[in-house]
Amino acid sequence: MTELTLQQANSLIDAALKAAGSKNMPPIAVAVLDSGAHLKALQREDGVSFLRVQIAQAKAWGALGMASNTGLIADRYNQDDLQRGFINALNAMTGGQIVPLPGGVLVRDSKGCIVAAVGAAGGVSREDEACVIAGIEAIGFKV
Repeated sequence: MTELTLQQANSLIDAALKAAGSKNMPPIAVAVLDSGAHLKALQREDGVSFLRVQIAQAKAWGALGMASNTGLIADRYNQDDLQRGFINALNAMTGGQIVPLPGGVLVRDSKGCIVAAVGAAGGVSREDEACVIAGIEAIGFKV
């Protein structure tokens, strides 16, 4: 399995922030967690609210924990009461660490192995997700 280096994590964040700027999004925070859910890199744009940092990390953490991009977790949450109950139970078990909104995306190497996850917060959730995907693709990894 490939490890995501600090340089790659920082380049990914730079590309995600550039994508956000090109969309005229409000300031965002972007967090990269390694495959063990440890914080690898984080940047918070000037003017972004302090809670966005925790939301970005929780999106990445939830993606790793469920081995699923948080956009899919959000879709699952919206399916029915049973799925909402499941996601709410996960949140209770993890102290609120799973944010069922798009913006947390798994980073995969060329073999499809999960090497990291990225979360972004500050814009509309689908825009956060698009910026993260742009960052992942910019450094040559897969979503």
